Order: sequence, then C-alpha cells, then structure tokens
Amino acid sequence: MREAYSILARFYDLCMEVDYGEWVDYLLELCRFHHHTPHSVIDLGCGTGNLTIPLTQQGWRLTGVDLSWAMIAEARGKAAGLGLEIPFYVADLRDCRLPGAAFDTAISGCDVLNYLTSESDLERAFETVFRLLTPGGLWLFDLNSLSKVEEVYGNNCYADLQDDFAYFWDNSYDAEKGICTMDLTFFVRTAEGLYKRVRERHQQRIWLPEQIEQLCADHGFELLGCYDFLTTSPASTEGERWQFVVRRQV
Repeated sequence: MREAYSILARFYDLCMEVDYGEWVDYLLELCRFHHHTPHSVIDLGCGTGNLTIPLTQQGWRLTGVDLSWAMIAEARGKAAGLGLEIPFYVADLRDCRLPGAAFDTAISGCDVLNYLTSESDLERAFETVFRLLTPGGLWLFDLNSLSKVEEVYGNNCYADLQDDFAYFWDNSYDAEKGICTMDLTFFVRTAEGLYKRVRERHQQRIWLPEQIEQLCADHGFELLGCYDFLTTSPASTEGERWQFVVRRQV
C-alpha cells in the first residue's frame, strides 16, 4: 500500500471534475467580503497547482507547498509549461518552515485539513500557519462536511475507466472515530502496453465548525466566517463542503 497521491498525482487532474476558475473567483470574493487585499500568498496543500497557478495569473505572488513530492512535480511541470516562476516546496503542513518568508494570506483548498486525522496534527497545522502569516493575515480553507464524509464517502465504492488507467475506490467509515479510510486500486498502463496494479490509501477525518472555532481561540486566530462552499451563507448540515475564513491576531 503506497502513500496517498503517490500514484493518483499522475491522474489527479483527469479525475477531478472541478471548476477551478469558479473556485478562484470565490476566494477573491471572500477576500473582498472581508476587506482584505492579498499580496504574498502561501498555498498550503497546493496539490498539482490548480489554485496556485490561476491565482498567480491573477497577479498574486504565490508560493506552493504540499506533502506529496509527486503532486509538487506535477505542479512544477504545469507552471513551467505556462512560463510561470512559482516556488513550490515539498513540506509538511504540520511543520512547514520557510526561513525569512512571511505571508499576508494562506489558502488550503480541497479538504486539505480533513487529511489531518488527530487533534495534535490539526493543532500543529494551526501553529504553523500562525508562524507563517503576518499579523492580521487571513487563512482561507475548506473542509469536507459531516454529510460528505458520512454519506458520500461513507462505506461506498466507486470506479472509473479512462484511456490509459482505471481505478477502484473502496471506502470504510469508522463512525466512532469520524474517520473514512479510502483504498484506491489503480490499473496503470506500462510502456509495454500491459497494466500494472498499484494501491494507495487515503484517510479523512470529520472536523466540525465548533471544533475549528475552539482551535482558533486557542491558537491566536479569529474565526471570521464559516460558509457553505461558494456562498457567504452560514454553513449548513446539507452542504458537502464548508469554507472557513480566519484571521491571525496580533
């Protein structure tokens, strides 16, 4: 069993049915809504750069960070192909240190924090972002909601067939721990035209808005908003993704 995204990185953009332009517009709208003008931005959990790159094209100064070397390799290749010079680093959100760097804005898109499955890991992430942000800086992040992890992921199975790969996605949900374990089995075509079977495991934990609010209070942040994704309406039990905006206090 390989680590998360070691194989999926190659096919991530093919598997994701997401309007990243809409997502970028939403982040910009949230900044305006909270009277914040970004200049220097760190994308923590940047993946293949699907938010990092278009935000750079909007004129923001971006730095991308991800735990997966494979995802960072994809992001670097995409940026280079567009002639963009974006610094990308392989680093852990729980202990990311970029000497001399300070950012007025941080983003963590596409349920990055759900991958932190212990309270101590999530606390360390808050401590990291506090250290990276300048006083008054904003951190915009989203979480898969309770209904998404319980019902959409849950104990369900999914599959997909593409031109040069296929995958089976088998979920197992532990209601007591609030953790969903996702085992992905890939069949990847080799140079010889054969298909190789490889597997990787993902785990996500449910984090509720009240837990995030307490973490903010404990780690020097102010919770400015918790919304149903792509709106500025309060987070609901029906929403599949919750968007948070928090401010680092002085």
